[in-house]
Amino acid sequence: MSERLSEPLHGVRGAALLVRFLLELALLTGAAAVAWRLGPDGWRWVAMVLAPLAVAVFWGLFLAEKARVVLAEPIRFVLETALFLGVGAGLIAVGLTWPAVVGVALWAADRIILAVTKNG
Repeated sequence: MSERLSEPLHGVRGAALLVRFLLELALLTGAAAVAWRLGPDGWRWVAMVLAPLAVAVFWGLFLAEKARVVLAEPIRFVLETALFLGVGAGLIAVGLTWPAVVGVALWAADRIILAVTKNG
């Protein structure tokens, strides 16, 4: 997130940031679900742990507020979009269409709200 944690969060923007956090958790859950469904029988548990771990590490390196690698905002947006659409496509591929559609739609709406309410 690009929001400073020390700033008070009120109203629509505060709610949108809370939704964003919940969507990030849903992204990890979706990655785990896809890995579970696609993983080989003996390796499902391993895949279910490693997939969200890989997403979390990627997010921490490139997309988090205090990311180790600082990227231009358009590149961060493209990477975030790829993650959400990729997990959404994976969910659709394993037969979890509604969670995918709802998750991606909520993410898109949340991104729009955050862009419209951005400070300065």
